[in-house]
Amino acid sequence: MPAAPNGKSIKPQLVLLAGGGTAGHIEPALAVADEIKKIRADINCEFLGTDGALEALLVPKRGYSLHTIKKVVLPRSLDGEIFLFPFRLVVSTVQAIKALRGVDLLIGFGGYVSAPAYLAAYFKGVPIVIHEANAKPGWANRLGRVFAKLVAVNFETVRKQWPGAVLTGMPIRSSLNEVAQIKDRESFKREHCKVWGLDPKQPLVAVFGGSQGSQYMNGVVAQALPVLSNIQIIHAVGINNQLPERTESYLPLPYFHDMNAVYGSADLVIARSGAVTCSELASVGRFSILVPLPHGNGEQVDNAKALQDKGASVMVKNEEFTANWLVSNIKETLLKASNFNSTEVGLNSGAARRIADLALDVLQANNGDRQ
Repeated sequence: MPAAPNGKSIKPQLVLLAGGGTAGHIEPALAVADEIKKIRADINCEFLGTDGALEALLVPKRGYSLHTIKKVVLPRSLDGEIFLFPFRLVVSTVQAIKALRGVDLLIGFGGYVSAPAYLAAYFKGVPIVIHEANAKPGWANRLGRVFAKLVAVNFETVRKQWPGAVLTGMPIRSSLNEVAQIKDRESFKREHCKVWGLDPKQPLVAVFGGSQGSQYMNGVVAQALPVLSNIQIIHAVGINNQLPERTESYLPLPYFHDMNAVYGSADLVIARSGAVTCSELASVGRFSILVPLPHGNGEQVDNAKALQDKGASVMVKNEEFTANWLVSNIKETLLKASNFNSTEVGLNSGAARRIADLALDVLQANNGDRQ
């Protein structure tokens, strides 16, 4: 612990990052935490998540401590849950207040954990920084921006809606930027196909339905597999879903832990259109079939449209994405992917560092206010 001029030890400053439930909230938070540690090794970063969620797997694996609170879901219909919501929000906010003990800055990324975290930070006088990933902000970040010292956004349309917001792009793992710079993709694909037991000479399609998987998309793939020929599929089915049987041309996995290998080897990606997925696709320069989640506030449609408008994706409505559609369109889409010029999309590098710098500026300003 460093010493102050009077000889007393100085407690390291603590940044708490709130983001959980899905990789779309966790991975950006991890990317920003990594950048903060690169800039200021003396600052401690810890995480706030929800009980029993994906962050319990991903956050400790990256070497960060995790605190958890009860999940608070905003009901989308007028049923009994709507009356329980205020009580659950209060309980989770009290838990978040305890987790904020000794915290100097809160950085929120939306999701179930963020609303209680924002309220707790406001009550405790902890400065708040927010990152909004989607083209249509969720309710937690719409609430949090009322209290925030700084708001960073991924889309220009949101920056225009929210006066004072800063356009930073999406923070992604810095290692993913290396995928776009691979000079010999054939060798890269050959190396990883050998590990996976797949043929590097055959087209490789990567399928994932978000960090939790998608039972609907899993079902479409299962129905299409017997008909697809001369195409290989590597498929993340979701950690809580049953793992299908592997075949010579089909490799099912619970979760893609090495996204560099997947993005670098795949000739085509089929996925949901979460904000992180779309930003990663833009960064690594991979063509995709995007199937927006049919519920929520419609943000996944806007995310997919942003890539489709740049010629980097084919967007398919959930109800239109069937086994027949996949079998009928896969080869044509693989041809589009082979002719895709990724330089027209543009890399998404530097966002994590930009947000880390802005957050540390807020932390420094708050320290000045206390003196």
